Amino acid sequence: MKSQGIDGGFYSFRWTSNRSWVRQTSRFLLLVLAVTCLRGHPQQALAVEEALQAVKSSISDAAGPRDVRLIAVSKFIPADVIRTAHDAGQVDFGENYVQELLDKAAELPNSIRWHFIGRLQSNKVKKLLELPNLVSIETVDSANLAKRIANVAADARTEPLDLSIQVDTSNEETKGGVQPQDAMDLAESIVNLGSVRLAGLMTIGAAGDLSAFDRLKDLRRKMAKHLQVPEESLQLSMGMSGDFKEAIKRGATSVRVGSSIFGARPLTRPPRKAS
Repeated sequence: MKSQGIDGGFYSFRWTSNRSWVRQTSRFLLLVLAVTCLRGHPQQALAVEEALQAVKSSISDAAGPRDVRLIAVSKFIPADVIRTAHDAGQVDFGENYVQELLDKAAELPNSIRWHFIGRLQSNKVKKLLELPNLVSIETVDSANLAKRIANVAADARTEPLDLSIQVDTSNEETKGGVQPQDAMDLAESIVNLGSVRLAGLMTIGAAGDLSAFDRLKDLRRKMAKHLQVPEESLQLSMGMSGDFKEAIKRGATSVRVGSSIFGARPLTRPPRKAS
């Protein structure tokens, strides 16, 4: 008997002519409701541990003998889902918003290494640096911001905080970061500051623009020569869920992966728990 199928991701539904219209409609509505609910709760929609291991395996295959760090991007992902990934062995997580990061960190183990990967306003620096297990800020795009971070870190921290320069490698107005020709001056400013360390370079290339990775790698080569440091001492943070394997092949030492681990990101951040 002829039938038509509908792929629901985790479920599939098939119309057949020997079922009543009411029964078919009811099942379809239940399917839509289930998929909608699952998309809002990635821990139910995906086996996070299996997805995490799959991503790590892909990183290993692409990197070969090189070590490449995985930062699990947990923007809008509930704390209990992050805990699941952490329990499965993931240590490095990236967040885009200061308050969301602080709220989650209060619920989660101090053994997590937090990386700030969103745009940072100077008036949020002090609050952000109160987090003891913050290990890096990857979105430094001005000397003034770097100085502000260094000044706060001098009072708030005992170890230097890693800073990466965000570079606009695709010349996009909507993306943050300095232009490649301005990155050298910013690097010099950072290395002359105390309480912070120049960790490397970061970029968010335009979708499909793999040459952005090549431009960042070339910039690192020039920067290392200018600063008279080993090229390998400067990290290349580039590549996300859709292109991290290509980024690794082009030299990435750190990748930022979210949806491939946690599923489709919720549209809003988790509600804050009442104190």
